[in-house]
Amino acid sequence: MLNTFRRLHDVHGNERIGVKVLDVLRLALLGAAPLSTANNLFPRITRGSVTLVYGNPRAQRIGKRGSEPHADLNRCFPRNLLEIPESKLDSSYEHHRAKKLAPLFASSDLLVDLHSTNKPSPPFVRLSGYDKVPSQLMEISGRLPTKMLLLDPKHLIGDGNVALTDEFVGVHGGMGICYESGLASDLSQAKIDSITRSVLQILHYDMEAIEFVDADGQIRSSENVMVNEVVDVVDVSVRDAYEIAQVFKLTSSGFRWADGVGEENFQRIPAGKPIGFVGSEPFTVNYDSHVVFPKIPALWKVDAPLGWLTRRMSA
Repeated sequence: MLNTFRRLHDVHGNERIGVKVLDVLRLALLGAAPLSTANNLFPRITRGSVTLVYGNPRAQRIGKRGSEPHADLNRCFPRNLLEIPESKLDSSYEHHRAKKLAPLFASSDLLVDLHSTNKPSPPFVRLSGYDKVPSQLMEISGRLPTKMLLLDPKHLIGDGNVALTDEFVGVHGGMGICYESGLASDLSQAKIDSITRSVLQILHYDMEAIEFVDADGQIRSSENVMVNEVVDVVDVSVRDAYEIAQVFKLTSSGFRWADGVGEENFQRIPAGKPIGFVGSEPFTVNYDSHVVFPKIPALWKVDAPLGWLTRRMSA
């Protein structure tokens, strides 16, 4: 039975939709505001623990990805972080913030980390570190509002190493889910509501951690509380699945995207067609690829990723 749930956002301070979702959940759990004015109901924790984590307050305050240029909290969670003395850490705020959060994450049964993208993208779930994803994790992640799935069995987002929050939870015995909600500027109420609904479904159906009460504390039916649209997805075969195949990085020779490439996530590039140019040389691969996380120029840095190439696993 799952007992500890962590809901994380603001790992990157420019990705704001998670703050909005956490605010809704926090106020409802505290009894300060109902989930919606339509139902006037509140979630009440009945077993286990639920923790809402605002990951990077310093980056949130300035509205930037990190507290300083190129800082990234979501690369600061190596497998052995619990054993690294504070004095041996990099001096950056992000590394010390990760160290502070590490015990909480290591003790989690389930973590859902909410992100959004700098370039247009359909919403998708990313699961890392599994050659075969456990059925329970497939089912839980299937409640989030997307059928698109990005798999990273070799931890290539972290350059071959455990480095991200969800991965850190996974190697310490829990389950970690990264949900990318789409373009960061999309803060629509419909999107906020759909993500909130999914989190409530997970808490109610999978964690069996909450019930719903009215303002007087009387238990009410969950059917009236945005949790009735239950998603039942347990098999990769019914998800639009992609697997990360390789990372490509900026070199001292420079880089430019091929015409029309690099402006959105999951853009298909046919085998042999230029993805971009390293100096004057075309960068191609011998398989049909789909670009994910294409970096905006402000995030370019020599020897750092420009993006990742994926293979589509299912149609």
